[in-house]
Amino acid sequence: MFENIKIWWKSKNMLTRFLLGFIILMLLFYAFYLSPLYEDVIMIPLLSIQAYLANLFLLPLGYKTMTMQDTIFNNDFRVSIKGGCDGMEATALYIAAVLAFPNVPRQKKIRGLVMGVSILFILNLFRIAGLFIAGLKWKAGFEFLHLHGGVIIFTLMAIVLWLIWVNSLLKTDNAAVK
Repeated sequence: MFENIKIWWKSKNMLTRFLLGFIILMLLFYAFYLSPLYEDVIMIPLLSIQAYLANLFLLPLGYKTMTMQDTIFNNDFRVSIKGGCDGMEATALYIAAVLAFPNVPRQKKIRGLVMGVSILFILNLFRIAGLFIAGLKWKAGFEFLHLHGGVIIFTLMAIVLWLIWVNSLLKTDNAAVK
């Protein structure tokens, strides 16, 4: 049975394999992301760690902030990081795109995953710290940045990082041919 699936899979063109693989991986991600395992066991500590680390960006800037669990606060403002603000969806988009990309050696995928996920994690911390600053300095714009601007920009960053990774693959392949 698995041999038949493997033969069927190999018979598909690269674009079809990429799209099917990407869709399957994103469905698996959402099955996990919406599961009690993620929501009850993983998400709460992850959000607390993100609040703590984002706060480390704010302190050198002179903001006298503290954290408690998933919340960054001072005397004037507080921001709580909740599901959807954790950056996981855009990160999953990047991971699925890398894993689904056909005909790439495992080592190059691993390198792309480590680099991309690390960059996205750090960028999300900057996004959280930036939202705190926006809420403190520009309350009227906070909701827009929080609900729309930040999500769109962060998702675009994940796509751009994936395109940079694909471009690096093309450059190394072209260099090997010459």
